Amino acid sequence: MHKYSKNLNKVIYRASIVNPINSSRCSFYKDGGLLIDNGVIEEVNCFDNVLKNASPDVPVIELNGVISPGFVDVHLHWVQYKVKGLYSGELLTWLRESIWPEESHYVDVELATSAARNFYDDLLRAGTVMGLSYSSPHAHATQIAIDLMRGDWVVGNVLMGINAPNYLTDFSLHDSDTLKAFMSNIDLRHYAVTPRFAPNLSQFQLKALGEIAIDSGVIIQTHLAESREEVEWVRKLFPEADNYTDVYDRAGLLGRKTVLGHCIEMSDSEWRCLAERGCWVAHCPTSNEALGNRRMPLEKLREYNIPYALATDIGAGPSHSMLHVLQRFLSLHRDAGVNIDHEDALYRATLAGAEAMGRGLIAGNLCAGKRADFILLPGMGPRDHWAGWLEDCISGSMSELETRPLGTWLGGKKVS
Repeated sequence: MHKYSKNLNKVIYRASIVNPINSSRCSFYKDGGLLIDNGVIEEVNCFDNVLKNASPDVPVIELNGVISPGFVDVHLHWVQYKVKGLYSGELLTWLRESIWPEESHYVDVELATSAARNFYDDLLRAGTVMGLSYSSPHAHATQIAIDLMRGDWVVGNVLMGINAPNYLTDFSLHDSDTLKAFMSNIDLRHYAVTPRFAPNLSQFQLKALGEIAIDSGVIIQTHLAESREEVEWVRKLFPEADNYTDVYDRAGLLGRKTVLGHCIEMSDSEWRCLAERGCWVAHCPTSNEALGNRRMPLEKLREYNIPYALATDIGAGPSHSMLHVLQRFLSLHRDAGVNIDHEDALYRATLAGAEAMGRGLIAGNLCAGKRADFILLPGMGPRDHWAGWLEDCISGSMSELETRPLGTWLGGKKVS
């Protein structure tokens, strides 16, 4: 390993490199080189070619392992991180009895600050460098999550005005004027309009949020059709709507900047609607499994060509590790007879998430001109093909997978 000055702008990292290009293609270099200039990728190729094209004074750092893009998690609740995996059961009961009381604690600024620091530290340790996060209803908790972020995150305070405890709705910014005032003082590149889910807002309130999101150009994130009980509740609350998806569509909340969590109990007309609007789906296999929901029908996403990316959905999801999500994603769908290749799986955990966030041109994989956000995973050993190596990487217990990455880099600098 060559030592180099921290003031130098350029460096070459040498290791095996696996790099998803799209859902069906992945570049692999057994002996790869990653040339970084001031935090931005300049070239990725076989090491000899990168070295040949670089100036002779560019230092080389040899890493023992496999370089991969950092993971992207497009649906999680950072304010549920401390209780991830501790509670289960039917979705609505789980929310009322366990999760909403937990989120009420984030009225405490010191608690929120400590929790945010711990959350980002642990996510980086597990190899996650960016994502979409739900906060509690409290404005200050969302501000803390944005101010303390490590990596590239989009955060939204959950908006909920009805059918929930006063200890949460009293702090919600679902009133249009209040929400607009809050948004005027934050960096909208890192903010999402976040209706918790349809039952927590009236049709009038949902429509007002849709108008604010469109006017501001921010991402919209919410939940859709996670369980049968939830779908039935929505049907009773919104009898004028054709279905759950139609509730959001009438409110103007569906579009290319919309990321919808779960999407399990859906009709064909709803899938068609999502396809026509260009929405993204956040697929959360570990959460669905933990709460006893049905398997998300991946076949329907493919049939209607709906884009999707993977997510942990902590705290329903029991682990913050995207390696664990990949493990369960492949296992659950394969057991149901659905074919998934390794290229598609790795893409859904990295570049697809960046694309869902609108960051696909600047992040998500290891291409020239993008941020040098990457992780180092254990080496391939005698394997000659990276697919078998990926299977090895995602094998093991949750705790093993959470600490499997050997290091995480943001902008070319090691941070974990």
